[in-house]
Amino acid sequence: MAVTAPGGVLAHIRSLLPSLLPTERAVAAVFLDRAGDVVEMSSQQVAEVAGASRATVVRTAQSLGFSGYQQLRVLLARDAGPAAVPHAAPDTPGAMVASTFAHVGASVPAMVALLDHVDVARVVDLLATAGRVLVVGNGLSAPLAVDAAARMVGIGRHAEAPLDVISQQVSARQLGAGDALLVISGSGANQSSVRAAEAARQSGATVVLVTAFGRSPLVAHADIALVVGMPDLTFRDELTLTSRVPQVILLEGLLAALTERLGAPAATAAALTLEVISANLAD
Repeated sequence: MAVTAPGGVLAHIRSLLPSLLPTERAVAAVFLDRAGDVVEMSSQQVAEVAGASRATVVRTAQSLGFSGYQQLRVLLARDAGPAAVPHAAPDTPGAMVASTFAHVGASVPAMVALLDHVDVARVVDLLATAGRVLVVGNGLSAPLAVDAAARMVGIGRHAEAPLDVISQQVSARQLGAGDALLVISGSGANQSSVRAAEAARQSGATVVLVTAFGRSPLVAHADIALVVGMPDLTFRDELTLTSRVPQVILLEGLLAALTERLGAPAATAAALTLEVISANLAD
């Protein structure tokens, strides 16, 4: 089913990129890199740029969930904003840092374009009421998982985030029907995380996934998938860098909503947490 929400087309394409065939990925890359030009290009012109056939262009649009290339063009035209004013590339470390912050700010609409508010509410309710909450993240997602679990503990919602992959799978297998597994995976394809999700599904627990891509092995194992992504910061390392930026922000938002959902008990737990933190600060 094609994305029809304004502003969601490029985010939708980006989230499905890894699931495409190699020739389709080449075409999809043209859609992403030259979105403004594609609005004015025929399918044959896109094919020539991508080094593919016209039939591949149409098939790629359909694989992405659109009825065809023409629908994709129309929706890209709808989403197109004013032409960007070119700026000189930052040439100092300070300018590069400032440019990165600016890029993240400008990318917020793309980050949230695929988020379903109903699913977000379901996740918050689940985290608030589950008997046990297990958080799993591996590779570069591991620090996010540990931080999310620690933050939940800080508001009185017990959670655990084992780093050892066997411990993750054992803990997931011991979950029950009223428990939750929160998996954080930018790629959605980490095998250790997939095994933990499979174990949780076997145990009857509800699996929530935070990821950058809408089609992946982990999506197939998730009851709820929250997909957040953003355009490349450096035209490289999308899985290692840019998928983590929106995930950090999403988790921050989920924790804020969870704190509100838990109410007074969370406020009491947070106060106790601050007492402990304050006692460990040096003058």
